[in-house]
Amino acid sequence: MSILRQLWRRFFKPTRLVGKDLEGNKYFEHPSAVNGRPKRTVQYRRNDDMWAYIASGRRLPVQWNAWLTHTRQYPPKIEELRADLARQRRVEINAAILEARDQEERERTARLVRASHLRIPESLDPEDEQACHQPSEAPTTMPDKPLGSQVRDPWAEAQQGSDEPQSWAPVARRR
Repeated sequence: MSILRQLWRRFFKPTRLVGKDLEGNKYFEHPSAVNGRPKRTVQYRRNDDMWAYIASGRRLPVQWNAWLTHTRQYPPKIEELRADLARQRRVEINAAILEARDQEERERTARLVRASHLRIPESLDPEDEQACHQPSEAPTTMPDKPLGSQVRDPWAEAQQGSDEPQSWAPVARRR
């Protein structure tokens, strides 16, 4: 670029440093003459870092990404970035604790299942053996399910009737 062009851009298109993130990347805002909406850019700490961010190996902070895309009006402050980093660390620690609890619970249930399969039945007392071989008395309570003859079969009723249409006769439901 020529020196005149650099001077022209410096005076008539001022670039303003807006802030930095925790990794040392710098964020700039350039006024736009076309639509009045400023252009927002990032200058990575090292030139090689750009490829790491493009290849998704690394990510810009969410707050700065929102500012770059004009979703956020004001740039984030360093304190906000530090607080978010501390929150992310707390979430990772809590997730590790929960994962350890889940792993411990899975191991405990697996041990119980293995132990129940390996357990050998102990020999019964002679009294218990006699009780097992004697027929039990008939139950004194009524069964929960009705007997087969008491169950109403709607298909049997449908097959008995004719195929002629009938008038509708609503029946009050009993409770």
